[in-house]
Amino acid sequence: MKVLRIMLPLSIILPVTFQVDAQHSERHGVDINGKKNEWVTVKRSQYGMAHIEADSLYGLAYGNAYAQAQDHSCILADGYLRVQGQRAEYLGAHNQPGDNRHVLSDFGYKILDIRGRTEQAYASLSSNTKQLAEGFAAGYNAFLSAADKGKEVLGSECQNASWVKPIEAIDVVAGILDLGVQNSSVRMIPAYVKAHPLEGDEWRPTLVKPTELTAWNINNYGPLDLESPLQTQGSNGWALGKNKTENGRGIVLANPHFPFNGNFRFWANHAKVKGELDVMGASIIGFPGPVNVGFNQNLAWTHTYSSASHAVVYRLSLKPGDRLSYELDGQWQPIKQQDVVINVQTEAGIQKLSKTLFYTDVGIIVEDERRFPWDDEFVYVIKDTNLDSFDAIDHWLAMNKASNMQAFKKTFSTFDGMLFNNTLVADNHGETFYVDDSNVPLLSDKAINFLKTDPMSSQVFASTGIALLPGNKSEFIFQDEIAFADAPQLQHSDYVQNSNNSYWLTNPQQPLAENSPLYGKFSTEQSLRTRHSIHMLSERAGEDKKFNVHEVERALFDNSTFAAHFKSDIAQLCTAFSAQDLAESTVKQSSVDAVCRAVSLWDGKFNSTSKAAHLINEFVYLLDFERDFNVKFDAANPVATPRELAVSADMLKRLVIAADIVHEAGYSLTAMWGEVQYLQKGTKRISWPGPTHNVGGFNIYAPGNRMDITTFAKPVKAAVLNPLTEKETWSGLNKEGVEVHFGSSWMMVVGFDDNGPQARGLLTFSQSTLESSPHFADQSVFYGKQQKLVDLPYTKEALAKQLKSKIKLKVKKD
Repeated sequence: MKVLRIMLPLSIILPVTFQVDAQHSERHGVDINGKKNEWVTVKRSQYGMAHIEADSLYGLAYGNAYAQAQDHSCILADGYLRVQGQRAEYLGAHNQPGDNRHVLSDFGYKILDIRGRTEQAYASLSSNTKQLAEGFAAGYNAFLSAADKGKEVLGSECQNASWVKPIEAIDVVAGILDLGVQNSSVRMIPAYVKAHPLEGDEWRPTLVKPTELTAWNINNYGPLDLESPLQTQGSNGWALGKNKTENGRGIVLANPHFPFNGNFRFWANHAKVKGELDVMGASIIGFPGPVNVGFNQNLAWTHTYSSASHAVVYRLSLKPGDRLSYELDGQWQPIKQQDVVINVQTEAGIQKLSKTLFYTDVGIIVEDERRFPWDDEFVYVIKDTNLDSFDAIDHWLAMNKASNMQAFKKTFSTFDGMLFNNTLVADNHGETFYVDDSNVPLLSDKAINFLKTDPMSSQVFASTGIALLPGNKSEFIFQDEIAFADAPQLQHSDYVQNSNNSYWLTNPQQPLAENSPLYGKFSTEQSLRTRHSIHMLSERAGEDKKFNVHEVERALFDNSTFAAHFKSDIAQLCTAFSAQDLAESTVKQSSVDAVCRAVSLWDGKFNSTSKAAHLINEFVYLLDFERDFNVKFDAANPVATPRELAVSADMLKRLVIAADIVHEAGYSLTAMWGEVQYLQKGTKRISWPGPTHNVGGFNIYAPGNRMDITTFAKPVKAAVLNPLTEKETWSGLNKEGVEVHFGSSWMMVVGFDDNGPQARGLLTFSQSTLESSPHFADQSVFYGKQQKLVDLPYTKEALAKQLKSKIKLKVKKD
């Protein structure tokens, strides 16, 4: 459901059973099956997976929240504080000295008014969404009450913190709404705060009642970085059909690449509501009950991050001599203003800080000196499809409950809740389906033509993915999203796949036709990861060219890379320039022969024992894919092109620079990958196998953590410098190695046989962020050593064999 609003106010142990009596009295009139109270059971199986059994959706969400809080209390509390715009009130202005991060965050969230939008829409939301949201709020609050009594434990990041406080159902829904706009509206927060018609420092917030200060020093508001993605947000997904599997039933491989910490972290769970729901998988922290990536008796599905754009920036023409009036359809309209106030904790107590919000009926005004200046001619606003989209909870619940492919597909015509996701699904009959039904603006033909042909708009779109359109005529301004029937989709009996390129090559044997440019690039060069995924679909099956679940799992953990195709090219390069130095262009004066000997030892993979993988990683980062290959990209042969690295002195130079970077970090050229890449869990350093996106890996990892938006996000260590550019290397390599913060998270392979789903999975970063929990690092240690999945106990009998603990929560309803 979309609510449109134009007005913009601001240890493995023996099974243990115990009971918790938790009361919740505020119900907002939702009838929960007419019952006065309900017992909810939370069981924990191997590695701490939570199995919640309830009689109602309210009870399911209650138990889900309680169990989530046991594992992630501080992440949940920090997220609610952020969306409420109260970080500075409790934590002061700065996250790091002088950065004004909390002030910037609070103003941004007050301007977007995510909680206010949710409060206004709440009465119109579905009964299911209300039951889940209210149950989740009650369960979370019950956990906090139990922690206050010493019966539960808060994480170290928030123990005894005044900002850990009870929430309402509105906070739960607002938290989901917030996740949907992280890479669109939230990304523009610095530009909202900077927006002001006057030049200079007039945009800066001021104290409401100035004492010794006359203005707030917020010069360090942060740059608006549009060229860099929020993260290599991504995932791999396969849905294999009856023509591609040994038993003719579907198989799903789920490999979402997400942050290892923060509000986008996955949490594994099994949701059961008697007679209504039985689904297992993983969800983003804070999602109230249903799973996001998972399976039920007849279906399995996964998601990948869509390449689509979900917002449009509109350029408004200003009235000559008046920066506060803009033209729309030949009429001058006033730019609206509203004061936004936040509280800031200071040494002198709470200070109120004020700033003016500028907005229009089209959207909120943004300002950036380089991209979107507010001058005498133009001003820019952003209009986001996800900013008033409240369908996510309903949509995932409907997917969880779908009993067949037809019912699953119907959810997309009923709801618009997929936010930023592609969806891939397979059923027990061997049918597969792909759709990018993320919320994408429905542009007019004239708007699409402008986006493709206008020099400025096309350049901005190509470099940032932001659609920039004129806002002086209504025909350019979208009013709705593209309908499911018109979204890129494919049903296939072989397979559908996605590794974060657009819909085009969902199945290369049946490329999809061009759709709106907002869905992503069409008929263009694919990433090495996408090309490797497609290669694996043809090369990793058995002799019969068909897959079983074991072969799919082996492919997931293969740790091979597309860059292995470059090894023979590098060998030719080494032969051509044997026994030479390039001292004039490097710092360490690496010997060509030494570098080439190291490359010859690489096995083409990124296993912990793979030698020289770090050298290859640095080298591929230095390649220019438009000019460094003899065979250029060919849209008629997209999986095989470009190819054949050029043999040249310039190519050799980059290979030697890669070696110098490795030496600068203090590593030998033949070091094993497990010596370089690692995961830090408390005081434990875990050698971490798995390649990078850059080299065309599949099971990928990265050091970036920009998606961890908590106040206690771990700082990323600075990388060594490229000896020529004197800039940090993109790989993140430093003298301690490459610390993983992002990558394969909830990994799952599900097939079907006569007995139902046969599922295996693993949560790489483990189930809990509570360091005292036995599930803080257990799956991480397992992954580092074993490189395989574990059986998921979906049936009652399987759960009984894995059961480690059980609690019963008494939910009282007035």
